[in-house]
Amino acid sequence: MLNKILIIEDDSSIREDITEMFKMEGFDVSEATNGKTGIDKAFSILPDLIICDLTMPDMDGFEVKKHLNQNKKTAFIPFICLTARTDIKDVQRAMELGADDYISKPVRAKKLLELVSKRLQRIEDLKISSSPIHVNSTLISQDERVIFKSGEKHILAVLEDIVIIKSADDYSEVILKSGEKILIKKSLKSWEETLPEKSFLRIHRNTIINTKLIEKIEKMFNGSYVVRLKNYPDAIYFSQRYSQKIRKLLLIK
Repeated sequence: MLNKILIIEDDSSIREDITEMFKMEGFDVSEATNGKTGIDKAFSILPDLIICDLTMPDMDGFEVKKHLNQNKKTAFIPFICLTARTDIKDVQRAMELGADDYISKPVRAKKLLELVSKRLQRIEDLKISSSPIHVNSTLISQDERVIFKSGEKHILAVLEDIVIIKSADDYSEVILKSGEKILIKKSLKSWEETLPEKSFLRIHRNTIINTKLIEKIEKMFNGSYVVRLKNYPDAIYFSQRYSQKIRKLLLIK
């Protein structure tokens, strides 16, 4: 069965170019020239994925996503934004509404095709996964884009950019590969429920690490461990409480 894609775009030349590209690649493509028509078509055909312009007259892409969120049948259809805007706050607003990704205009055909193909493949993989990951009822994976807010600053990253997460009273400090430190009002327990278990491990009541960045693990005389991570200068000590879990997950003998 062909994947169904709905393109909502008021610019006819952009819409037609995108439509032609996906049809040539074997997709079942439907078009809408405005937000209202796009919503009606989404409810009618229930596409596998929606590509929607954010800046349209009468009803913009934000309003389209809000309407789709109100119905269980359309709320979780993957939603990719087309935007000419460079303001990260617009991207954040779309992501907060549940958009899955975005691509900036002018649209590069190859990049858009790769983005859509990757998203659809991820959905198929998650359907057959024995332990899918949920974040706010939305399935995510290791390369999912995440927007972090640090004061007035917004940082776009992917989960694999996270090196370590430390508890800081009611907040948590997220340290990225770039060295950027972000303070977020989110508990470690909430992070544990959010992050993929195969890539992130709680090794202390105050610490979660990205296991893909482990360079070295040494066993201490008292049965605990010390670990060194790429992109992080300090040694990190495992508490004895988590030692058994660590041995099991990391197959330490």
